[in-house]
Amino acid sequence: MRLVTERLLPFENLDDDEAPGLSVEVLRQVFAAMGRDASFEALPFNRDWMMIVRGEANGIFSTFRTSEREQICSFPDEPLGQTRWVLFIRKSDVGKLKFSSFDDLVGHDVAVRGPVPGLFEQPTVSPELWKFLREHHNMVQTASGAESLRMLAADRVDYAVVNLSSAMGEIVAMGLSGKIEPLLSRSANEEGVYVCFIRGCVDPTFVDAFSRALKQFKQTEAFQAIYRKYFP
Repeated sequence: MRLVTERLLPFENLDDDEAPGLSVEVLRQVFAAMGRDASFEALPFNRDWMMIVRGEANGIFSTFRTSEREQICSFPDEPLGQTRWVLFIRKSDVGKLKFSSFDDLVGHDVAVRGPVPGLFEQPTVSPELWKFLREHHNMVQTASGAESLRMLAADRVDYAVVNLSSAMGEIVAMGLSGKIEPLLSRSANEEGVYVCFIRGCVDPTFVDAFSRALKQFKQTEAFQAIYRKYFP
C-alpha cells in the first residue's frame, strides 16, 4: 500500500523519525493490525493529487473530504482526526477583539485564504461565515495561511483565519511567537482529516475493513498515547 501526503503538522512530518506525525503513527498501527504493509511519502500538494489521478499511488492521507475528490477516491467512514480553523489576532488586541458571534467581525478586516476550486479545494471557513464576510465586504483573500498571518502581524488586517494545527508551527517559524494569539472559544470551521483510497486500485471491501480497524484502534489506550503526544 503506497500512500502519499503533504506536510501538515502535526498530522505528518516524515522528516522527524521521533515524531513523524499523528496520522503516520496511527496508520502504521492500523495497517499492522490488518496485516498489510504500507509506505508513506511526503510530496508537494499538487504532486500528491497528480499521482492519485494517474494511479501511481494507492491513496492520500491527512486530506479533506470533498465532492470532487469522492469522484476518484473512496473515503472510509471513520476519519483519522479533526482539525480546526480559528481566528487569530495580535496579542496587543487580546481583550479588545473577540469572536463570540459573526457580528464581532463587523468593521474589521479578516484575512482568509481564498478558495481553490475543484480537486485541490481545501476548506477554510464555514459557508455561513464566508457569506457573512462577503456581504459585509471585510474579507481579504490571501494565497495561504502564512500570508494571512503576515498580514495580521503587519497590522494590515485585524483577524486572520488559519488552520490551528499548522498555524502554531508557522508562527514559530516566522518569528511571531508572543505576537499573535488564537481565539479558541469558537471555530471558523472544523473538518475531518481522512485517508482516501483511489477507486479501481483499492477494493471497496478493504476501505470498509480499514474504517472498522481505524475506529477500533481509536478506542485503545495506544491511540490515546499517540494523540496526547501531538495534542498535549
